[in-house]
Amino acid sequence: MMLVAFLSAPVFASEHVVDLTDETAEVKEVVVTSRGRAYDVEEIRVNLGDTVRVTYINGGGRHDWVIDEFEGARTAIISGGSRETIEFVADQAGEFEFYCSVPGHRQAGMFGRFIVVE
Repeated sequence: MMLVAFLSAPVFASEHVVDLTDETAEVKEVVVTSRGRAYDVEEIRVNLGDTVRVTYINGGGRHDWVIDEFEGARTAIISGGSRETIEFVADQAGEFEFYCSVPGHRQAGMFGRFIVVE
């Protein structure tokens, strides 16, 4: 039993970082899953000018995945068990926040960092 609990904990750990800066693919792809009011990814790193494809999988409740600063970086609010894929260009360098726009969810901790490096 303890082994199962230990192995399942990292799946939705808040320290999960996805670094795509060394990837050579034309489109940088990442899958973000949520369960409750938390994403399984805390930080995503890409290069300036990268085309980014995010597949958001909602593990339960009603949630979305949003970055305000990039055109097209917003899923619809979807129900648990649903998924949506979006694509956008990381056309400005800096550190940005992705979050769930459902009232109260961002404040409850449903957010992460999206870092674009030059």
